[in-house]
Amino acid sequence: MKTKKHHVLLLASAALLVLATSQARAEADVAGVTAAVNPKVTAFDGTGKPRLISLGDPVIRHHRIETGSEGLVQILLADGTSFTIGPNSSVVIDSFVYDPEKNTASLAATMTKGALRFIGGRASKASGNVKIDTPIGTAGIRGAVVDINLNGQMSDGEPLPPHMTLVYGKEVRLSGQGAPQRLFKQGFSIIAGDGQPRIQRTPPQWVSGFQQALAGRPGQSGGANNRPTNQTVATSTVARSNSAHLPSENTIPVPQPRPVVTTPVGNMSGDSQRDVGPRPQVPDGGGLAVSVLSPVETDGGDGGPGSSAVRLEQLRGTLSRSAGGTLTGTDRAGNDVTLPALPSASVLTKQSVTGAVNGTVASGTAYTGSSGFFTYMLSAGSAEPHAVYVVGGTPADARKTLSTEEILSYGLEPDLLAALMNGDGQTIPFTGSFIDSGEAVASDLLVGGVSDASGDAAGRALQASLVINGSGAGQTSAINILSGSFDALSGGGYGLVASTAGSSRTDAIGGATNGQGKAASIGSTAGKDHFLGADGEYLVLAAGTIGETGSDFATPEFKGYEQVHVASRDDAATTGARRTFDEQTITGFSSGVVTVGGSSTVARGSTKLTFDAEKGTFEGRISTGSDDNFAEFDDDGDRSYLSDQLIAGSSAKDGSYMVSSAVVPATIFDSGDSSVICNACEFMTWGWWGRNVHGEINHTVHLGNWIIGKQPENSAIPALGTATYNGNAVGTVVNGSAQYIATGAMTSTMDFGSRTGTVAVSGYDSKTFSADVSFDNGAATFSGSSSSGIATSVTGAFASDGTDPVKGIMGNFTTTDGNWSSTGIFAGSK
Repeated sequence: MKTKKHHVLLLASAALLVLATSQARAEADVAGVTAAVNPKVTAFDGTGKPRLISLGDPVIRHHRIETGSEGLVQILLADGTSFTIGPNSSVVIDSFVYDPEKNTASLAATMTKGALRFIGGRASKASGNVKIDTPIGTAGIRGAVVDINLNGQMSDGEPLPPHMTLVYGKEVRLSGQGAPQRLFKQGFSIIAGDGQPRIQRTPPQWVSGFQQALAGRPGQSGGANNRPTNQTVATSTVARSNSAHLPSENTIPVPQPRPVVTTPVGNMSGDSQRDVGPRPQVPDGGGLAVSVLSPVETDGGDGGPGSSAVRLEQLRGTLSRSAGGTLTGTDRAGNDVTLPALPSASVLTKQSVTGAVNGTVASGTAYTGSSGFFTYMLSAGSAEPHAVYVVGGTPADARKTLSTEEILSYGLEPDLLAALMNGDGQTIPFTGSFIDSGEAVASDLLVGGVSDASGDAAGRALQASLVINGSGAGQTSAINILSGSFDALSGGGYGLVASTAGSSRTDAIGGATNGQGKAASIGSTAGKDHFLGADGEYLVLAAGTIGETGSDFATPEFKGYEQVHVASRDDAATTGARRTFDEQTITGFSSGVVTVGGSSTVARGSTKLTFDAEKGTFEGRISTGSDDNFAEFDDDGDRSYLSDQLIAGSSAKDGSYMVSSAVVPATIFDSGDSSVICNACEFMTWGWWGRNVHGEINHTVHLGNWIIGKQPENSAIPALGTATYNGNAVGTVVNGSAQYIATGAMTSTMDFGSRTGTVAVSGYDSKTFSADVSFDNGAATFSGSSSSGIATSVTGAFASDGTDPVKGIMGNFTTTDGNWSSTGIFAGSK
């Protein structure tokens, strides 16, 4: 008997040990607690066994949480992280580690369907160690509130594409599906599920729909087991402790004035930047280094006192905080400046200010941001010194800012004196005038780093503005392009060194005006990099035109800056951009109307560009058929190659310019509804070009066209079969004394057996024309002319998409019908 009793005791002790161990393991697996529940919400353990979740239940790691069509649940983790999971959703907390003493945390979760709002706690803020796996990729979150919506719908039932939105905070990255994307501007979303992930501003209806999905439904209790009723409240002690007391016995909150918001909330989203790093205050006692742009004397009416154009020169100075809280200082030109002291802001903030320059009242605009960034733009009206701009802030490491494979996008604010904007409120920068600016398409400043560390350049930049307004003899048009590099400066640090070039027509009858200029970034501290903010969130850029060009070879004189723009980084940080042209010479076609004196001639030729992705640049030329150069893009200009579709070049010496259409996607095709020359034609790149007179070259070109693509090996052209291609044509028309841009639909059929085909263009300035073409057995190019109707000549080539050697066609044409003639390019795909 004793032996049996002892055996029973041993079994009981072992059972208690197993139970204790099981409880300890369960407690270790608890990741958080449910803070609110609206049934139906179910948790499934590792064996698939379901459990209905109630308010206050523990959330166990590796248990799948699923909500029904009316289900909602909020999960609160120990580090302050919360998940609000919407209806028809499935989420698993894979791992969660939190050490409050070391202030470290990490979190991994998996979301397979539905909608959730993530609010970051320690795991997100301290180290950014948060990963959420989804069907559209892995979201990495740092210090942010992020909405993830995988299968949402509009109020009318229309499905939404899967997307994630940065509601507030620092950063969210999406990787694993297509090119990685990054958001660090609130109010924008990464869109997936319909091809290459992309970034766009979040439509308001998406936000409202998501809010409705996460809102509680009438009749639900938030997970309370006993729902409160009117009788519950009546029998409670609330009346005795609060409601029944006289007002004098209660502490009445004293209303406080609302903070004065100088920028509308809607605009704050558009101008916002992430808040990173410390926010240094203006130091007491002085020593705050700044750059000052102030007027310089120039001859004639080209920027001198009293002239229409204010020319500015960059100077250095320091500011000190006075006893009254203002900032005072003197620049190296002797200008005494007094400014109101403004605190740093978590986002780029614009406000009206009044200061003084040399005792004269000057008013204008101030921009402030994180890390002590500020720019004052002050004007004294007709009084001298007309305008003064003061730039300050913490310099960032340019190499670090540009160290990723991202293409960074910087939104540009308008200049104080040349506030050009289009109808959507987007700034048209780097030019003091622009034809029909309200209709213009303007890009952000696009910046990409270079991987060639042996050179002086840390990155490349480009920007363009374009307008084509109206049609026929009533058309106006203009283009302005900036291209440059972030170079090592002679005084130390990296800064943008760029040139601008462009041309315009105030009407179709008069001649085009070509111009060029220079641009540069303005730093805050001598010898330091010109990116400002902890992570290079801000740039201040200045630009100005150069003098008239002539028949000599001297570079025209630059007389100072005329526009100053604050640039702040926004949503379009794109990674993994296609650079398939690297280390290759890509050829194609060109067209343009060449003007010499008062005579204009339609012309067409070739385009030949060689690309270098490590240096982020290219070189090449646009030539006539006889190999004479229309325009060259070499060491005399600035050239930027950010991707196969983001290309720009400009020259302050001869006014040559070229830019790909993707930089400024004007809707000129399909009756003004589309900006693409043909569908699924991303393996070809087309755009605009022009030039000014310089030296022996006395011709000008306004808005010519070019197109390039990878042409297949001759042996890859099929020997049998046919193909039909559809796309568009774009070019320039000379109609008597008028000159304007026209577009039309292009169709082509090719018979590979007979090596013949046709290329036809319809709806082109109300005309239709075509040409019969042929190509040899050993050639990937074709050419031909019309046999009847409008005289037309065509030259073209097949273009490969990397899989199909004859996926597309591209080429150029000239056509004549009496006093009407035109030249242009075309493209199409199968």
